[in-house]
Amino acid sequence: MSLRIVERARRAKPPRGAAAGLPRGGRSGMLAPVTAPLRLLLLPGLDGTGALFAPFLEALSGDIAPEVISYPTDRALDYDALEALVAERIPAAGPYALLGESFSGPLALRLACRRPGELVGVVLVATFVTNPVWLVPSLARHLVGPWLFRRRAPELVSRRYLVGARASAEWLERVAANVETVDPAVMAARVREVLAVDARALLQRCAVPLLYLGAAGDALVPPRVLRELRRLRPDLECATVDAPHLVLQLAPEASARAIEGFLRRAAGGHGG
Repeated sequence: MSLRIVERARRAKPPRGAAAGLPRGGRSGMLAPVTAPLRLLLLPGLDGTGALFAPFLEALSGDIAPEVISYPTDRALDYDALEALVAERIPAAGPYALLGESFSGPLALRLACRRPGELVGVVLVATFVTNPVWLVPSLARHLVGPWLFRRRAPELVSRRYLVGARASAEWLERVAANVETVDPAVMAARVREVLAVDARALLQRCAVPLLYLGAAGDALVPPRVLRELRRLRPDLECATVDAPHLVLQLAPEASARAIEGFLRRAAGGHGG
């Protein structure tokens, strides 16, 4: 099933004091009434902090209870170690869903294939199952080091690959400052994981409903990635938002609508 939702990634300002990881009640009625909000575990992108989820959290309805999982900023953990870390946060009881943003897409699939607890669905956001950067072969991961992250990326690079041409200066600063909270060695190690990842078999084995939320203006994860995912999983539900790579941050309302609609269907099929 294919769904296209368009929202201009406007000149967004940083969110107004949203606390990462706290459920918000920005809109009501997006999901069918339930006795308790559906828990949504959010796994962040390359920075691993989860701090940039704030605009998306504000846009979610009160029927979703988001829980942001942050990764260590001072320890380089590979996908195996991160899987063990996140597995400890899986709810022991009650339905829940997983969201894997960019770097964390393969991690969400790893967890889904373990099918822990009452998992109802997985949301993959601007992500991949193999190295998405075709200009950088997997073997080049040995050349990736902390030096890449000891200085801020030039504005042209950030706009091209992360925030888009229309993003405000405040958003450029927000993204750059967030990356600076993470040890450069940790950032480099995560890039190496991306260049070597192969989660194709996990995608095919995943036994719960899947949504791929893509960004129409994504220069980091190109359209060929989604074509490959749909070839591997013809039943993959897809939504595309007019935004750059940081789609949850710069088009939070459209992203929330697409994800909540998917979760409503997934939870309904689960019997919740």
